[in-house]
Amino acid sequence: MKIFCIFSILLLCLFSAIPGLSDDSYKIIFETMDCSGNTGFASVGLDEIYKMNNGDCSEPDHPGRKLKQLLVHDGSGSYTAYTLTQDEAGKVMRDMKEYMRARKGVLERSDSIIIGH
Repeated sequence: MKIFCIFSILLLCLFSAIPGLSDDSYKIIFETMDCSGNTGFASVGLDEIYKMNNGDCSEPDHPGRKLKQLLVHDGSGSYTAYTLTQDEAGKVMRDMKEYMRARKGVLERSDSIIIGH
């Protein structure tokens, strides 16, 4: 019994130390842009995305097009806001739709269980 407990604890430590096993949320990577035209990259879990709104300013390269604002749950009850171009926002929405179609397909094709946390 004592050996089983030690083995179980070691196994638990091993799995918690391997990156990616504890954080299995599907993530997307996208390019961000602020009102000044500065760019960057961000990655968020699709399950953390709350919604997408129109931003407060226009794209520097296309003054007639507003930037989009992506709101993401930050885990503390509020949101992190990312600004992106309309083209990048379209890519994020396509990725979200493809992911949700794939999840739906798994549910329809099998007796699989999807566990969310």
